Amino acid sequence: MIYDWESLVRLPLYRKILDDWCALLNNNQLKEGAYHDFLAANPAIFLMGRNAYLAISKLKLGSEYETDFVVVTEGYSDGTMYELIEIESPHIVLFDKSGKPTAKFNAALQQIRDWRRFLMHNKSILHRMLPTINTRIVSDSRFRFKIIIGRRTDDLEVLEKRRQISEEVNIEIISFDRLTEIARNRSFFWNYSDIFSAEMDRLDPEKKNELANPFAQCISDSQWKGFWKKKSFHFYPRMIDEILRSRTYNSFFDEFRKQSQLVGMG
Repeated sequence: MIYDWESLVRLPLYRKILDDWCALLNNNQLKEGAYHDFLAANPAIFLMGRNAYLAISKLKLGSEYETDFVVVTEGYSDGTMYELIEIESPHIVLFDKSGKPTAKFNAALQQIRDWRRFLMHNKSILHRMLPTINTRIVSDSRFRFKIIIGRRTDDLEVLEKRRQISEEVNIEIISFDRLTEIARNRSFFWNYSDIFSAEMDRLDPEKKNELANPFAQCISDSQWKGFWKKKSFHFYPRMIDEILRSRTYNSFFDEFRKQSQLVGMG
């Protein structure tokens, strides 16, 4: 079967997914894990951009560190790209009354610094764990770092301080509301994986359609490690069968099948 993923944003189901997410954000009794779990079940909607069809939840960096998410993006001849993401609570404020970064914000920044330092000092582990063309971390890097923290503010001083810190430490810092806005402004999802290569062109349409399924959940640390022995700088074209075998889909997929039409039959 070939599904019409493009129709998702026009369905009541998409509004329900966003409404469920916003209800979580507005509940100040929840801990960070509730937001992590929802994003881990819906990474394509909230975390992934073009040419990204896989995200890892809680990837371990050695025995000391653990990411919240890693998004894997096909970079073609430039090599696979990785975005390492730290999330904090949406109810955290970034600066105290004196204008200084709060302890929680500082802790998030330090977490990213620790990840970056680990990757810089453990190149053999990095090459095995996150293979790509080069292992540079600071400049001309295949690695990006992001913090998702707090809610949107119109305070210009706070926005300027956040922007300044972001530029100084080379870390993207966005609010949970920005994440919601990105999802809400999606005009469509591709019906087929938007990766162009000789290997992908030879695939049957059903596989390219399945790879683009926006209901795929994050894979685990152990599942990602299972890919290591078949590491490839051009990740998606050569790993698609392993990706599809390892996948699970969230509960919204069943509802989508009730609300949508098939593009065609395989």
